[in-house]
Amino acid sequence: MKVTVLTAFPEFLDSFLTTSIVGRAVERGLIDVKAVNLRDFSEGNYHQIDDYSFGGKGGMTIMPQVLERALASVRTNPEAKVLFPTPTGAVLTQDLVESLAQEKELIVICGHYEGLDERFVRECVDLEYSIGDYVLTGGEIPAMTLIDALSRLVPGVVGKELSVTDDSFYNGMLDTPHYTRPAVWHGQEVPEVLTSGNDAQIEKYRKRTAAFLTLSRRPDLLSRAGVMDYLEDEVYLGLAVSPHEPTLACDLAQIAETAQAYGVARVIAAPQQREDFDALRDALSECPEIKCVPSVRRMTEWAERKKHAPLLVIAAEAQPGIPWLEAKRRMIETSGPVLILFGAQPQRENVIAMRPQQTTGGELPRTALVAATLDRFFGSR
Repeated sequence: MKVTVLTAFPEFLDSFLTTSIVGRAVERGLIDVKAVNLRDFSEGNYHQIDDYSFGGKGGMTIMPQVLERALASVRTNPEAKVLFPTPTGAVLTQDLVESLAQEKELIVICGHYEGLDERFVRECVDLEYSIGDYVLTGGEIPAMTLIDALSRLVPGVVGKELSVTDDSFYNGMLDTPHYTRPAVWHGQEVPEVLTSGNDAQIEKYRKRTAAFLTLSRRPDLLSRAGVMDYLEDEVYLGLAVSPHEPTLACDLAQIAETAQAYGVARVIAAPQQREDFDALRDALSECPEIKCVPSVRRMTEWAERKKHAPLLVIAAEAQPGIPWLEAKRRMIETSGPVLILFGAQPQRENVIAMRPQQTTGGELPRTALVAATLDRFFGSR
């Protein structure tokens, strides 16, 4: 990846580009970053790059002709994206960083004073971005912020690949808390599981603590997080169906395949009428991966008995119901297995009703409804 920074103060970036992880990445040629002095494209003995803003108020604004010459000099690739850090731009999120990381070349133009001439921004800038709702003296710090975030996504820059994928925001969750020596500090001990040597339990602990940290500090992030890896126990998919539907076997086979792709432990089917159990069992003879039970009540009993733990049931097609994001939160908080149930709402404790999927063109087919629901819970972003 190549990043060119146009700035009136290139020395601002000198230490940044020669220090720590970014410095090593530049030295090894994993990323190509260059700071170019805007004053090299000024005119006159004083190397003036700015002038008073029209209108009689405000300070100095960088002149468009200087910016145009500078951009033409460094833009060797016509596909290079031109970025302008400004408080009025789009907030720089991990999603935006990952999108920009797909570009081969970026040119970041740092404003100062009152910023850049708006005519140049409209004509030449592809994206304006902000690192927060506050005003800085210039665009160099936002430029370095972007470069640092981008560099972590370049293979080989960060030593351990998992250091990137486990970072806060990468999967929609915050990172887990970290501890180092000594094992006891100010009377506080490192969690025992982290010193146990049990890799499976350590990984589970890290996922769960990351989930609860996200719930307590940034619950808004849940909207883009796939939560399957962060749950305490397994997830089951329940279907209350009629065995007389002509495409039942085909639909259920497709649903079972979708559920497996999202990590669902088991698909369970029950007849809507108990007397249809034998007919349903015959219909499922071609789908051995789907368990058949006589009723929805037996479905919930089977899941609880199998895990010896309270079961959270999410009725996915109920009215009235809670928003799917709230259902996602409760799913994370539960300590036992989860059953996502379609076609029924059992009368029992620990059942939450989730609003049906909203569409503009009519009802979704059952296969599509299940896939859309599973993706909302377990698909990342």
